[in-house]
Amino acid sequence: MRIVDVTQIASGPYATSMLGDFGADVIKIEPIVGDPLRQIDEVFGKGESAYSFSVNRSKRAISVNLKSSEGQQILHRLLKDADVLVTSMRPSATSKLGLEYATLAPRYPRLIVCAITAYGDDGPLANNPGMDILAQARGGTMGTTGEPGRTPVKVAPAIADFLGSFLAMNGVLLGLRARDRDGVGQQVSINLLDGQVSLLANLATSHFKTGIPFMPQGGAQSNIVPYQVFRTSDGWIVVACLTQKFWPLLCRALGVPELADDARYVTNALRVKHRGTLVPYLEQIFATRTTAEWIAALEPHDVPCAPVNRLHEVFDDPQVAHNRMLLNLRHPRHGDFHTTANPIHLSRTPAAPFGYPPDIGEHTYEVLSEFGYDVAALDALRAAGVIRDASREG
Repeated sequence: MRIVDVTQIASGPYATSMLGDFGADVIKIEPIVGDPLRQIDEVFGKGESAYSFSVNRSKRAISVNLKSSEGQQILHRLLKDADVLVTSMRPSATSKLGLEYATLAPRYPRLIVCAITAYGDDGPLANNPGMDILAQARGGTMGTTGEPGRTPVKVAPAIADFLGSFLAMNGVLLGLRARDRDGVGQQVSINLLDGQVSLLANLATSHFKTGIPFMPQGGAQSNIVPYQVFRTSDGWIVVACLTQKFWPLLCRALGVPELADDARYVTNALRVKHRGTLVPYLEQIFATRTTAEWIAALEPHDVPCAPVNRLHEVFDDPQVAHNRMLLNLRHPRHGDFHTTANPIHLSRTPAAPFGYPPDIGEHTYEVLSEFGYDVAALDALRAAGVIRDASREG
């Protein structure tokens, strides 16, 4: 499978990287000045952001001025043999570059065109600037976070961008499967806003049935008790009695088995009603021991629980380590660096991430030579400012 990647926000590059992990030939096309994502931070140096490093493995990079007629010719030479085109920009920008599905479909009827946008292909906000934090805000995610009565909180991981990447990847694979059946490509439309709204499924159903607005609960759940974060003597722990069977198990593990039969707390509905007395009582108990001690006490009783791991603790978690979710890659200038591994596990054809996030246009000559351009032609295009190849720079 060959993918042409013309993306400039995190959701697109990460989607194509994950597909590259599984063997797709991903050719990323960047502007001559490089993907703006490269400028997010300077962790690896100017123009080499950690953000870009985290989402651009398992692909080759070429640098082409797609606004030029020669650049358009290069693009169409790639699309002739491509299975998928992935874009991530405003619809107006996609249209100016001739990358929208309606334009490409007559020429490439088998092509899957995955368009990732902030708000959708059309509509009142379609061409507004969009990004992760805006999608979190407008899509409701931010409105459900934070402590009661306090400022809404952004989810620190770029949840709109990365959910968008998984939706894009799924959409591409669905499109390809349908093409296998019908012989015809189609457009896959993904937008960050819809992804965030989709996360509200369980909250929305309750709201529309009861008419009661959802109010942020911080580390708790509005309709289940206990289902929240508790402070321990040295950190935090989550305890989640999702179903009734876990309540007596928790009471026994805490050393207060009689609490399970207290008339105020025998059902979840009653525990929610009497949250004001039950939660402070549980908080006093959890504050007496460390997080590790409580995990050791609760797990043998089959009580759903987890430590609240900070970022520096996550990759030392025994299950995370067992799942091999820390990926080590090697860069020719920066040496070893780490990022998260592909979370999709296949038994026969597992992910095999390769390489490192390439420099701007690092593979321009290599890739375009595969599409019939000789060195003289590439030199002329480079001299004219149509292409760039970092490997040819001093």
